[in-house]
Amino acid sequence: MVRDGEHRIASAAAGAQDAAALRKGADAAHRALLDPLIDALRDLGDDAPTTTARLLQGLVHAATRALEAGDDYTTVTERTVHLAVASLGGITPGRPPR
Repeated sequence: MVRDGEHRIASAAAGAQDAAALRKGADAAHRALLDPLIDALRDLGDDAPTTTARLLQGLVHAATRALEAGDDYTTVTERTVHLAVASLGGITPGRPPR
């Protein structure tokens, strides 16, 4: 959605007349992304998977903002993935930080 500009449109529309309904839909969509991530983090042995998922969501949100500001898609995507993978290596048991 971000790459195609749809995320920016949805965000702008959330301030419009039907904002409550749009935010509810966006919240449900974001939750649908977080639930499997929380499950995967739990499977990896993370002792605080919900907190970790929220922090990773913050990283993705920052990447979204960078893309919406015009930063290069490939650069932002690669950097975001690298940061996410490196951070997970530091909190999952038996996996040393990179």
